[in-house]
This record gives sequence, C-alpha cells and structure tokens, in this order.
Amino acid sequence: MRQKNSRLKNKLTQLGYEHGRLGSQLGRIRKSADEVNRMLENMTRKEEKREQKKKM
Repeated sequence: MRQKNSRLKNKLTQLGYEHGRLGSQLGRIRKSADEVNRMLENMTRKEEKREQKKKM
C-alpha cells in the first residue's frame, strides 16, 4: 500500500513540474507572436503609405 502512495505522489509531482514549465514556455510563445504581429502591422502600414504616394 505504501508503495502505491509513493508512485502516485511521484506522478503528481512530475505532472505539476511539467505543467509549471509549460506555462513559462507558453508565455515565451505569446511574446514572440506579439512581436511578429507588430512587425506585420508595420509592414502593412509602410505598404499603404507607398501606395498612397504612387497614387499622387
């Protein structure tokens, strides 16, 4: 019985550790996605300005 409890405890500990790391990794992904989004917005703004200049 004692061995079952320790196995369960080990599995729960491992699960908590993996999920804790997952949160920080997802945070990095979100930051990267925000940076890419900003770059794309800037590119579209520049293209719009160029098109407006060509029309004049």
